[in-house]
Amino acid sequence: ALAKARAWIADVDEIQNGDHYPCLDDLEGLVAVGRDLPVGLEELRQLELQVLTAHSWREKASKTFLKKNSCYTLLEVLCPCADAGSDSTKRSRWMEKELGLYKSDTELLGLSAQDLRDPGSVIVAFKEGEQKEKEGILQLRRTNSAKPSPLASSTTASSTTSICVCGQVPAGAGALQCDLCQDWFHGRCVSVPRLLSSPRPNPTSSPLLAWWEWDTKFLCPLCMRSRRPRLETILALLVALQRLPVRLPEGEALQCLTERAISWQGRARQALASEDVTALLGRLAELRQRLQAEPRPEEPPNYPSAPASDPLKEGSGKDTPKVQGLLENGDSVTSPEKVAPEEGSGKRDLELLSSLLPQLTGPVLELPEATRAPLEELMMEGDLLEVTLDENHSIWQLLQAGQPPDLERIRTLLELEKAERHGSRARGRALERRRRRKVDRGGEGDDPAREELEPKRVRSSGPEAEEAQEEEELEEETGGEGPPAPIPTSGSPSTQENQ
Repeated sequence: ALAKARAWIADVDEIQNGDHYPCLDDLEGLVAVGRDLPVGLEELRQLELQVLTAHSWREKASKTFLKKNSCYTLLEVLCPCADAGSDSTKRSRWMEKELGLYKSDTELLGLSAQDLRDPGSVIVAFKEGEQKEKEGILQLRRTNSAKPSPLASSTTASSTTSICVCGQVPAGAGALQCDLCQDWFHGRCVSVPRLLSSPRPNPTSSPLLAWWEWDTKFLCPLCMRSRRPRLETILALLVALQRLPVRLPEGEALQCLTERAISWQGRARQALASEDVTALLGRLAELRQRLQAEPRPEEPPNYPSAPASDPLKEGSGKDTPKVQGLLENGDSVTSPEKVAPEEGSGKRDLELLSSLLPQLTGPVLELPEATRAPLEELMMEGDLLEVTLDENHSIWQLLQAGQPPDLERIRTLLELEKAERHGSRARGRALERRRRRKVDRGGEGDDPAREELEPKRVRSSGPEAEEAQEEEELEEETGGEGPPAPIPTSGSPSTQENQ
């Protein structure tokens, strides 16, 4: 036992005094061997602490990047998607992950477990992966752009037709095109941006008719694999990583990703600071001020119930309000007594947005090809990064202002949000009726355990039976026990930060 313990200590000294920090895998192996030795070892406690700290950092990084129940691992999200060009490979891999069949997380950069121990090989592989990803996405965009649009006419499944993540062909209204890979998806199958929660920097920002500032950017789940934290959050993770006396493949990948993001940010700032683009941004600011100067009715911040003559309900003519607080405050009421007015205001907000669609005109800027092409390339490269940067949003607004408003997409997003709000309200009404019945029944409803165990049809009899049946139908329609979770937006930096 002493001989084994001495040999173990010699291994620890060798690994700790190497050229690089020891890998987490190696330390975990040493800890496993050390725990089996019938000898008290001071070095073992130190190693266990190092391993614990490394696991804690990895867990924190996973929570920062990975979506809830994500089918990706942290390392996959941090590495460039080298096989982005093959839509079928990308989609089948995504489906395999969803079904829990796909486990490997290192093969996308062509690295073996041994390669991951060398920081140099990780950096070289990352750079090559970046180039492959860019070439692949360009090829994929060309392929997907040639596919027939589901909005044009009814399409049938074929080798050149888009297939949604649900396995069906998206057809007709309700289909959305990804802004990165240009493929089509059912709006109800994917996370879509929410128009009413589009963030604005301050209450006196642009009014409602500044459509190029609406959050209409959509990235599909195959392109947007993570939560996309802000760069500041990632830098805090890197500072914590520097304190670890352990090397992790995820740490190497995060450093490469951060360098890539900072490099892109530098190029984007340079482009936005150029003379032509500065002039265009100035024109947008003037247009914003002109729209703000137009008369608009005074609007209370929490939108109480309005009478029938309220101008909010008259969405036409010169009386159409240019409401600024609308988008900020649409979802701001939280107190129980104001829930009903909030629901009403949400409905009115959606009606107002729908009524404004015919008034949206564009393009509001003339973007010469020499300016547009570099911005579009920067936009594509920025969308490939699993990081949220403000410059990405600025470029998106410029490109939107330089083309006509995408009315089809805005209509689709409005319809999806209406359906979601309707489902949420129906569920809320069902729960409210259930609560009232409990109160009406008095002592019988005081026992929650009994309430849950008894079947609904047994619990309610006589005139209540009809109500219970209606509640059951509502639950079946809305699906599940709780109201639907909020859908994360995919383009705006502020929303990502709030998440």
